[in-house]
Amino acid sequence: MSLPARYIAATGRRVCCCRSFRPVVRSRVLPSVSSPSHILQRRLLSQTAPQDGSHIPLPASPLAAQVRESNVLEDRWEEVATGRGDVEYYPRIKPDVERRVSIREFCDRYSYLGNETIEEDEKHLGKGRIKTIRKSSSKLRFLDLVADGFKIQVMSSFGRSGAERADFDSAHSKLKKGDIIAITGLPGRTKAGEISIYATELPQSLSPCLHVPPLELEDVEKRFQSRHVDLMVNPLPLHVLKARSFIINWMRNFFLQREFVEVSTPILAELSGGAAAKPFETASKVFGSDKKMQLRIAPELWLKRLVVGGLHRVFEIGPNFRNENADATHNPEFYTCEFYEAFTDIEGLKRTTTEMLVNLFSDFEKARPQRFPNIEAYSSRELTIEVKAPFREIDFISGIEDAIGCRLPTLDEPDATERLLEIIDDNEIGRPVNCTLPGILDYLASEFLEPECIQPTFLTDIPACLSPLSKTSRRESDGQLVAHRAELYIGGKELANLYEEENSPFEQRRKFIEQNKFRAVAALEAGEDLPIEILEEAEQVLPEMPVDESYIGALEWGLPPTGGWGMGLDRLVMLLCNVQRIGDVMAFGGLRGTVLAGRGLHKRVEEEEGKEIAAPAADKAQDNLE
Repeated sequence: MSLPARYIAATGRRVCCCRSFRPVVRSRVLPSVSSPSHILQRRLLSQTAPQDGSHIPLPASPLAAQVRESNVLEDRWEEVATGRGDVEYYPRIKPDVERRVSIREFCDRYSYLGNETIEEDEKHLGKGRIKTIRKSSSKLRFLDLVADGFKIQVMSSFGRSGAERADFDSAHSKLKKGDIIAITGLPGRTKAGEISIYATELPQSLSPCLHVPPLELEDVEKRFQSRHVDLMVNPLPLHVLKARSFIINWMRNFFLQREFVEVSTPILAELSGGAAAKPFETASKVFGSDKKMQLRIAPELWLKRLVVGGLHRVFEIGPNFRNENADATHNPEFYTCEFYEAFTDIEGLKRTTTEMLVNLFSDFEKARPQRFPNIEAYSSRELTIEVKAPFREIDFISGIEDAIGCRLPTLDEPDATERLLEIIDDNEIGRPVNCTLPGILDYLASEFLEPECIQPTFLTDIPACLSPLSKTSRRESDGQLVAHRAELYIGGKELANLYEEENSPFEQRRKFIEQNKFRAVAALEAGEDLPIEILEEAEQVLPEMPVDESYIGALEWGLPPTGGWGMGLDRLVMLLCNVQRIGDVMAFGGLRGTVLAGRGLHKRVEEEEGKEIAAPAADKAQDNLE
C-alpha cells in the first residue's frame, strides 16, 4: 500500500500529494478536544494583534517584576511597545568595518595619548551598553559605555555634535541606563587622564533597555535565574566566562600541537559507562518508549574503542551527565577533557600533566591583566598555589598509615572491610556512610590525604578496588594490590585522574563483576526489606557499573598498552579564576539556574469555563529541588 493510501486508511482524511508524497490535510478544523492544551492551541490561533497598536503586552522579565519601576519607564514601555515614538528603537545596523572598533581595542590603540590630547584626524564608531549617564551642563553629557567586560567614557558636547540644539537635547533625553547605542567620535584623553571618545555625531539608539538595571545583584538564585542581568551588572562573571573560553581553547591547542585527534563520541546510547555513577535515562522515537536510553557519564569507553581501531592519540572536550546531587563543586551536567595515548605509562601521564598545567597557569597569568583583569591575580590571593615542576607525590596507602599511626590490612583479603572498620573505631574517627571497602578507603583519603594536597600533589598507587578500569599489580614492598593510577589534587580538591588502562578482556570482566559485588554485600547487610536503590539514594553504596559486553568485545580485538587521562574543566576554571561555586564558571549557573530561569512571572492559561490549569513545570521543579 502506498504512503498516501496508508495515511487515508489510518486517518480517514482526504489528502493531496506533492512529489515527495508528504500528505497535506485539506481540513483546517481543529479537533474537538477539551483538554487544556487544545484550548490553549485554539486561543493562540484565534488571537490577532490589534493593528492600531493599542495592545500593550505585560513585561515578561521575572527580575523586573520584583521591582516597582518608575512612571518614566512605564511611559517608555508604552511608547516602545506601541511604536508611537519618533525614534526607531530597533534599527538594522549598517556595516562600517573601517571605522568600527571594540572598546578594548580602542583603549589599547590609544593608550599612548597624553592628557588633554585629541586625535582630530581619526574618527571611530563605538558600540556598547550605557552604564552611567552624567549631565555636566546643558551642552555636555558624559556616558560610560561597556562591552565585553571593558568600559570607555564618551564625551558628547553640543559644540562637536553638529546638530541643532533641540535635536541634541531630544537625542540625549531619550537615552536611559542599559540602552545599547552606537557613537561616532574622536579618540582622546581627558585632563583627568581617562581615555575617551569625543562624540562628533548624536548617539544612535540600537536597542533600548526597558527595565532599570539594578545597581548590584548579589543573591545567587536571582543571579543564575537572570544570568543576562548578572553579566550586565557584575563584571566578574563575564570575565570568568571569557577566561573559561581561553582555558578550553588552550587545552585544545595543547593536544592538537602534539598530534592528538579530537573526536566527538556519543552522548546518548543504550548504556552509559566509564564510571560508577547514576545516569539520566530517556527514550528515543527511533526505538520506541520501551527501549531505555542513557546520557553518557563519561566518554572513556568510547575513546578507548577508537584506540583499538588505530587512533593512538585521541581526545575529547565535552559535557557529561550524572543524575546526582548538586553542591558547590558538583553539577549534574559538567564539562571534562579526556585523552588516551597508546604506549604510554603512568609516569608519562604525570609528565604530560605537569607540563600542561605549568604552562597553562603561566600563560593564563600573562593573559589575565589584558583579557580578564577583573580576575584576581595569584599574588593577591589569600591561598597562594605554586604550580611548578615537579609536583609532590603521596602514596595512597602509606599516606593513610602515616596519618592514623598503624598499618592497613591487605586490602584484597576477605576480612579487609571488618579490619578497616575496627581501625576506624579504635581511632574514634567516625564511620562513613558508605561502609563498603571502596567507600571506607575513599572516606579515609578525604579525611587524611586530600587536606594535605593544597599545592599540586599526585596521590599514587591507589588501591585496586577503587579502580575497576585500571591495570593492577601487587607491590613487593607490602603485598598490597594497587592500580597503576594517580589522582591530581590542587587546593585540596581532585582535579585530574591518570590511568594505565586495563586491556585484558578477561580481567576487565572480572573487575566489573567484582565492583558490583560490593553493592550486593551492602544490600545483604542492610536487610532484605531495603531495596538497593534506597541505599544508592542514601549514598551507602556506589551506583551500579554494569558489565559492558560491547566494550569487552572491543577489548578482544586488542587494546595496546594505553595511558588514559581525565580532568574536570569546570573545576580547573574555578581554580584559575578563584571562584568557589561551580555555577559561577557555567554560562547559566548549573541545573538550578537553567531549570528555574524566568520563574516568577509564569502566566496561567484559563480554560474556556474559567478554570485555571496546572502550574508550570518550573514550579514543580522548584519543589523537587528544594
